[in-house]
Amino acid sequence: MKQIAGDTASGSPAAAPALRPHVTMARGKRAMLGLGWSALNTGSAVLISILVFVVTSRLMGPEEFGIVALAISIIALIGCLTPGGFGEAIIQRAEINDAHLDTVFWICMGTGFVVFVPTVVFAGAMANWIGEPILALLLPFLAVKILIDLAAVVPQALVIRAMQFKYVAARTAIGNSVGGVVCVAMALQGYGLWALAAAPVITSVVSLVILARSARWRPGFQVRLSALRDLLRFGLYASGANALYLLNADRLVLGLVAGPATLGLYYLGRKLYDLLSSLISGALWPVTTVFFASTQKETGSHVRAFRNVLRGAAIITFPVFGGLYAVADSAVPMLLGSHWEPALPAVKAFAILGIFSGLMLPAAALANGLGRSDLNFTLDTVRNLLAVGAILLAVQAGLQAIMTMLIVAHALVLPASFLVARKLTGIRLTSYAEALSVPLLSALVMLAAINAVPWMLPAATAWTVLFLQIGFGAVVYIIVTLGLSGREITELRKTFAKEAEHE
Repeated sequence: MKQIAGDTASGSPAAAPALRPHVTMARGKRAMLGLGWSALNTGSAVLISILVFVVTSRLMGPEEFGIVALAISIIALIGCLTPGGFGEAIIQRAEINDAHLDTVFWICMGTGFVVFVPTVVFAGAMANWIGEPILALLLPFLAVKILIDLAAVVPQALVIRAMQFKYVAARTAIGNSVGGVVCVAMALQGYGLWALAAAPVITSVVSLVILARSARWRPGFQVRLSALRDLLRFGLYASGANALYLLNADRLVLGLVAGPATLGLYYLGRKLYDLLSSLISGALWPVTTVFFASTQKETGSHVRAFRNVLRGAAIITFPVFGGLYAVADSAVPMLLGSHWEPALPAVKAFAILGIFSGLMLPAAALANGLGRSDLNFTLDTVRNLLAVGAILLAVQAGLQAIMTMLIVAHALVLPASFLVARKLTGIRLTSYAEALSVPLLSALVMLAAINAVPWMLPAATAWTVLFLQIGFGAVVYIIVTLGLSGREITELRKTFAKEAEHE
């Protein structure tokens, strides 16, 4: 079996030394570099996805998007039966060896085939039951993605565990670029919804190839029950939380009870939410999770580290989603076409939900890094149940009512995020609120600047106003944030100076 350079092979689960321990030197510096690579990773993905989405949304309407979204939601539901979250267990565990890696890989692939075959066999019956014949072909095609993503679980975990985030960035940039180019080319050639379905499958194929080469690992056959026991508890809870995230229960329920047209309008808001959320979660989640995992025995550093992560998440979240809310009324019809104007209630509501999500991410990363994936699973379960209940209660009243109820449902869960952080670190509410003060004040000033642009330039064209709102708002936010963050910048410099002395 190929090894990463510097690793020591281990013949059994109990052998020593461990094959791959966590990074212990210059973790803060590696984390900051990781944030840079992760930001490049997510930034490139978002840019490519936005360009592809703008093109395809002008060529297709809500119904095509709704059918593909429903198919993807069904595949996600099926994928929930697989143990993809065991990759998180590999990242979190202090010491791993070949048996852990081989066991996870073959369990993933075995369960993948167990769910793939029935999906292909019963796709036609499922399509007839739902009343969308095209699903008989879409479901088997998209089900291939389940197998590809499961094959990537171990390689991706190894790359993240080693804090080699440049490979994750390359995976995302190249995978999304290839998938995006194929999607746009197919859409321009008139392939319709098949262009939307092809993109995620192609992206997964390219991502697997890059991760497999980057991890420098190939599966062996050291499958051990003892290795499975080592990872079982964390892996099951992480798989459950991962399943809830991928399940898209809101889309699945809405598509079944309201139909593809309404789901398509909802999907636009959710798509923009997913794209922009990845700027936060894609940049922070892998870095902070592995950082907390590598320091899980150093409890004295957790409060300061969590506060810095919370501040970082808010610095990105507030301007991104606050800006989306502020410009949505003009930006959506201009960029995507007037046929998407009925989706504005979903877009603006998801901007609010995006702020909630960004505030909850640091506590989720902390819990995973410290081995408490059960806390994340519990919160995600409650949040999904409340979201489904909100949709079912409001579906007869229309999209606006659905989105209002979803905001209420997510707001009810938000305080639990602080309680998780307090339980794991002991952070006080005043310290928690202080970490949010600068991003909040900066965002409010930014929103004032954005709203002032149309007032200052009443004769300007709509496109000119939109570009100036985005540019002026961003400049104002950066200036205010830097002006109010002198103490935090000094703290980071001192951290790096101390690490340099220890090396």
